[in-house]
Amino acid sequence: MRLWVRTLIRNSFFQVGAGIILTMVLGGFLLQWFEPGEISKGDNPYWWAIVTMTTVGYGDFSPDTAAGRVFAVLIMFIGISLVSLLTASISSIFVAQKIREGKGLEKLNLNDHLILCGWNPNGERMLNAMQFLNRGKRENLVLINELNEEEVTQLKNRYGRLKIDFVSGDFTQEEILERASVRTANTVVVIPNTTGSEVATYDEKTIFATLTIKSIDPTIRVVAYLLDRENLTHIKRADADEVVIGDDFSAHILTSHVLDPGLPQIARQLIYSRSNSRIKRIDIPSEFVGKTYDDLFDHFRNKDGSVLIGVFSEDANLGIGAILSSDASALDSFIERKLKEGGISLQEESKINVVVNPQDGYIISEEERAIVIP
Repeated sequence: MRLWVRTLIRNSFFQVGAGIILTMVLGGFLLQWFEPGEISKGDNPYWWAIVTMTTVGYGDFSPDTAAGRVFAVLIMFIGISLVSLLTASISSIFVAQKIREGKGLEKLNLNDHLILCGWNPNGERMLNAMQFLNRGKRENLVLINELNEEEVTQLKNRYGRLKIDFVSGDFTQEEILERASVRTANTVVVIPNTTGSEVATYDEKTIFATLTIKSIDPTIRVVAYLLDRENLTHIKRADADEVVIGDDFSAHILTSHVLDPGLPQIARQLIYSRSNSRIKRIDIPSEFVGKTYDDLFDHFRNKDGSVLIGVFSEDANLGIGAILSSDASALDSFIERKLKEGGISLQEESKINVVVNPQDGYIISEEERAIVIP
């Protein structure tokens, strides 16, 4: 209690506010000694004091005696000083908040936003793709990394179509994640962080961040980017919703340039964010639920010339990785080895179930969405 009172007394905003109230009360009380007229009746002196202090000057009351006028001048100077200090205190609060926001030290209050944890050259490529794909919609994006204020300002200016906020710190710490309103985020993307000075490897930090986020709220959607496929088992045990591995496509594309010329160029057109032939996902009209894939194919083809290449849905089933414990015990290793020997891959589980070019007679279900090429 004493500490709270002591902190309140030391607060400059409280001091100025108390000074204004004290001057108003004391000024109104003393005015009654100098002015015997209408101005001294009831609460008139206190009203006159506050009006005079704030330099509003309604003119409904004014002192008549010489002593009263001298006293009024004193009240004016005290009031001007205190009101100026009050304005300065309020301004300093907002300025300090803006400075803290610029440095990434302020708590954010956001909903349904995207959080990008970590930073490397791929981070800027993601921002560039997001800005292009948003098509006018201003996406709320929070960056959590250790970039300096100048670099973050440059990113905000460069990607003006994104509403970028910044939180500075280690994204594996719960306090930092809470500052970014992680509980109300739509999706959290964790990429290898090359801006910090941590000793742990990049993938270890990605795994640790995923564990921390899921411990805060298991329903938060996490998309993790790994550099080494050997760590895929660990990130799945951390319950990442989706995992992207750095070498999954690059090695295949590199080989295709030699063995299958033309395929890499087609793949680029299909996935490049600025391509007119980029693969898109589209909601399936309700009237096609229960109908065949061929009917839906004809619908999109006749509507705008789009080509339906598949459908996808979310899979809420429990993955094998979630059954195994979080530590790499001998029993877990034995189970994983036996699953591999039986042709069951622990590493390839996904919560998104994709069906590409299904067999004849495939029936569209209610929870599915379409994947098309415009």
